[in-house]
Amino acid sequence: MKSLKAIFLSLIALAAIVNADAARQEQDDPDPARAAAVIREAIKARGGDAYANVTTTVSRGQFTPFEKGISLFPQNFVDYIAYPDRERTEFGKSDSKFVQSNFGNSGWIYDAKQKAIRDQTDEQIKNFQQTIRYDLDNLLRRAWQEPGAKLVYLGRREAWRNTFSEAVRIDFADGASATLHFDMRTKLPLMTEYKTVNGEVTTNNQARFFRWVAFNGIQYPTIQDFYREGQQTARASFDTVSFNVNIPEKVFAKPSNIKEVK
Repeated sequence: MKSLKAIFLSLIALAAIVNADAARQEQDDPDPARAAAVIREAIKARGGDAYANVTTTVSRGQFTPFEKGISLFPQNFVDYIAYPDRERTEFGKSDSKFVQSNFGNSGWIYDAKQKAIRDQTDEQIKNFQQTIRYDLDNLLRRAWQEPGAKLVYLGRREAWRNTFSEAVRIDFADGASATLHFDMRTKLPLMTEYKTVNGEVTTNNQARFFRWVAFNGIQYPTIQDFYREGQQTARASFDTVSFNVNIPEKVFAKPSNIKEVK
């Protein structure tokens, strides 16, 4: 006859097997329709068609880098985005101005301190492409419907300590994925989670969204906190956000000399 201890250990093992089977069953039944409904509710909460049909965004505010969890000096920025793959971000002004501009598979940088314009490296362009892929607006407007993408409904999750969400995961055709957390009351996004790859290093990233403000009927998170491997790396605080602004192509084009940088 088995001892009580042996029976107890057997029950624990059986429970572990049942729980593992249940987890696998949950994965095998992703409920994409429910996941899609959660995303559509978020789009509606952000402004519906007005949000979904945005083609350009111009924003201004302050960007604060963090080092070892400690905030450094904030920098003023202006950001120009023309979807799906053009962005120019300007930091500072005059002798301290720094510009990063990307257009598809190309990009350039202007550094006023060095009085130089240079092409971005392949690694810098790759970093931009990963950043734009996992950008919240790209995930909500386009990525979840791209060919080969699959939705998985994750249900209630703890986004961060004592903050709970309704979560959805997007699995892309190339094996990458992104998890979106939504406020269960307002339906607005709380956080995105995703992995980036630099060389042979894979990094876990988070973007958290706060202080939602309506600009021309479109809800926008005017505080965005960024984390890498659980530690905060930056905060972006937005003062103004404008949508569907006419942005000339020359804004993104590489200048022929530093005098052309404005």
